[in-house]
Amino acid sequence: MNPQPPPPSSSSDQPPNYSETHVMGTPMPPSNPYVQYTAPPPPNNHNLDNVRKKLNTWGNKAETTATNIWTNLKTGQSVTGSAWGKMNLTAKALTEGGFESLYRQNFTVYPNEKLSRTFACYLSTSTGPVAGTLYLSNIHVAFCSDRPLSSIQPNGMESWVYYKLIIPLQKIATVNPVTVTGKKQVDKYIQISTVDAQDFWFMGFVNHEKASKHLLNGVSTAPRFP
Repeated sequence: MNPQPPPPSSSSDQPPNYSETHVMGTPMPPSNPYVQYTAPPPPNNHNLDNVRKKLNTWGNKAETTATNIWTNLKTGQSVTGSAWGKMNLTAKALTEGGFESLYRQNFTVYPNEKLSRTFACYLSTSTGPVAGTLYLSNIHVAFCSDRPLSSIQPNGMESWVYYKLIIPLQKIATVNPVTVTGKKQVDKYIQISTVDAQDFWFMGFVNHEKASKHLLNGVSTAPRFP
């Protein structure tokens, strides 16, 4: 599985099918320096009462999150499957200190690194779009799949891994918002290109314009080192 451009918009009357993938195939040592595979941690069963208390405490924020999640789910093939991934992620964030804490759990970060934004979206890969969260900090852009993806090891055994990216802002050459108008729908993407010619395509943003604005600003204001 490798990041790749999304398929071109269909010229027929049917909208293109951007079905969410849950299969990674046979993992290879990533040739892309920004790609990471991580095994899921042991199950951590939270008491539902704790989740409910957090949701009540964060009432307005939880309501906004639920609305944004539903909008984002439409990109996936299985709303039920995507919903479980999003709800599990949101419950984990609510009970473990928010997305800042979740970001630090998922990635190796600097002590002075601060998370500024998160975006629910999909990463385009060779096996299909992967649902996940895009993180923007003052040092990195990062992505982590909402759920582990199924992969087949060389010995034929099935395993599950999270698919991740982490890119230093100073390594990003361009952030390119792309709009493709088809007969039935308008497809919107964000292409992130690095200085060493790696490309990443993201889609299915709840608010494409807002995500583009924050990513462009984050990259343009990042310190550049020789």
